[in-house]
Amino acid sequence: MFNSKIEYSRLYFPNARFLEDTVNDAVAENPDINHFILVCSAVNTIDLSALESLEAINLRLKESGITFHMSEVKGPVMDRLKGTRFLHELTGKVYLTQFEAVTAIRAELEKDSQ
Repeated sequence: MFNSKIEYSRLYFPNARFLEDTVNDAVAENPDINHFILVCSAVNTIDLSALESLEAINLRLKESGITFHMSEVKGPVMDRLKGTRFLHELTGKVYLTQFEAVTAIRAELEKDSQ
């Protein structure tokens, strides 16, 4: 299992493409991953460009057979996401904490390997 921790104070136009590139690079360097967790603990705001990037990341990961999860999403960001279709299309889950995400995914992987 590969865990990439990318943190930004704001997900918005200037860094949205960088986020996509960073995720794509991480996946390319680790072709055996099945789950990708984006830790959002430092993200306080999100704009339309960043939302479009999250949608593109979700789609690209889905096409690669990788489940996209998010953890530690703050209230204002979650409120913004709830007003879109993104959460309905997210291939994975939004976890309250990174620990919860890793624990749940690890349990799922262990269950699948039995």
